[in-house]
Amino acid sequence: MTVPDHTVPRLSVVIPTRDRHTALTACLTLLAPGAQTLDAANYEVVVADDGNAAATRSFLSEQFPWVRHVDGPGRGPAANRNAGARGSRGEWLVFTDDDTQPGREWLAAIVDASAGVDVVEGRTTCRAGVRSPREHAPVNETGGWWWSCNLAVRRDVFARLGGFDERFRVAHMEDVDLRERARKLGITSRFAPHATVDHPPRRERWGTGWAPVHQAELVFAELHRRPLALVRALTSTARVRARSVARAPVSRDGISAAVSALVELVYVMWKWGDWKANARAVAMTPR
Repeated sequence: MTVPDHTVPRLSVVIPTRDRHTALTACLTLLAPGAQTLDAANYEVVVADDGNAAATRSFLSEQFPWVRHVDGPGRGPAANRNAGARGSRGEWLVFTDDDTQPGREWLAAIVDASAGVDVVEGRTTCRAGVRSPREHAPVNETGGWWWSCNLAVRRDVFARLGGFDERFRVAHMEDVDLRERARKLGITSRFAPHATVDHPPRRERWGTGWAPVHQAELVFAELHRRPLALVRALTSTARVRARSVARAPVSRDGISAAVSALVELVYVMWKWGDWKANARAVAMTPR
């Protein structure tokens, strides 16, 4: 008879990071034993590190000795999350970002919502609000997005999916890709509105810095056979940027965002052909 291993935690919280100790400190403080309503024996925290591994390992050892450190492969957040998953032990993999602030009942709410489904999608808020057209936050109040800053997946299901697709090298579209692959396999999910993490606003990219985002969208389009035309990409980008600028009062950031949008649109037109060819090549590369 096999004796159950009661040392295996129910949940493994996987946090990818890269040299952002201040943000990571705030996140880990809210996941410390006793900080969550879920008993600490039922979860572990794994930090997957794509930055200065020696510095992060020392930082965690001194301030958060209960956290497990895993060296990342240095190939972007998708690969880094996969490395954290491989270094964990839980029945469920719970993903968040190093700059989120988990609510006190976050993990308990995930456990409560996990019965009978393969994936639990939590609620993501931005209490501070987006205060500038040069800021953004991945808010998810109703579900359906599968943002990787608040997502729990059964370990066996994650393995069945092959994890996050590491051909996505930036933090964009890799979670949407996971969602689409899961839906094709009939994997079940549930939105848990009480499983809340807060995501403070981040500073936006500027101008040509948006290039990796557009490239990721083209890779997604190739992988899922959803052709993305240049005109559609330009129209969508212009609409989103204009809406962001229009919502904010006239300010230095507003002017900066408007100039950034013009530079971005010109750059997209210039590089589109090259990006599309590269996306086709990436999509043909085996996982």
